[in-house]
Amino acid sequence: MSRRGAGIGILAIVVGLLLLVVLPVSAITWGQPDFDHTNVGAMVVDWPDFGPYQWCSGTLVHPQVFLTAGHCTEGLDEYGIEQVWVNFHPYAVNPDTLLPVAQVITHPDYAWGGANPHDVGLLVLAEPVDGIAPAQLPAEGLLDELKRSGQLRSGPDDAGFTVVGYGGTLSWPPPEITYDDVRQYAESEYKALTQVWLHMFQNRLADDGGTCFGDSGGPAFWTAPDGSEILVGITSWGDAQCVATGFDYRVDIPETLDFVQSVISGLP
Repeated sequence: MSRRGAGIGILAIVVGLLLLVVLPVSAITWGQPDFDHTNVGAMVVDWPDFGPYQWCSGTLVHPQVFLTAGHCTEGLDEYGIEQVWVNFHPYAVNPDTLLPVAQVITHPDYAWGGANPHDVGLLVLAEPVDGIAPAQLPAEGLLDELKRSGQLRSGPDDAGFTVVGYGGTLSWPPPEITYDDVRQYAESEYKALTQVWLHMFQNRLADDGGTCFGDSGGPAFWTAPDGSEILVGITSWGDAQCVATGFDYRVDIPETLDFVQSVISGLP
């Protein structure tokens, strides 16, 4: 999830600890530098008395619309954040490539803690982005169909997903998370599918990577047989140590697709 001010003084440390306990917080662990997913960007906020700060990750799904997690867009005013940018540069806080956000929109039914938190948020950019192809959204029920057809499976012939984000890098041993604010990717193994969650392993012993602090809102891509990547999950939460599991809010369900389309259709 978002780092929410981790590393910015005592107050920020307290905030970070609270979020660890109360909210899902997610970073690419055991990942590799990413220069290919140019439609994956960083949500950057103007942290009071600090300046541009990498808050979350996300994906361009329309030339003017950036998809991220609802817990990334909810409650920004509580932290005194008035300016938000998106950055598609491999380095999240490159000052020369920050793109201003005109509107921050959280899913109207977002409420963390229930079976379905509607963990979806959107950033509407002030101007459309040129030169970056938006990610491909899935057909409704794509993951259910993949499961029915036997393409989603765990075990020796597990199905894999590519996760991308700007979060911290986990070193092991000893467990240590460092933040370089650079875009990375990793491969996560399929574990299970529920009504709203895509559940994945990210166990290093199984040659998997995954998400942790800083990657919230970032994408999970399914690679179709033709080689194209389809955006099927939004990084939402996982284990506190970032070494075992990741939960992505599904993109292929009406709660997500209808919300995204309602915002896109309302653009001038």
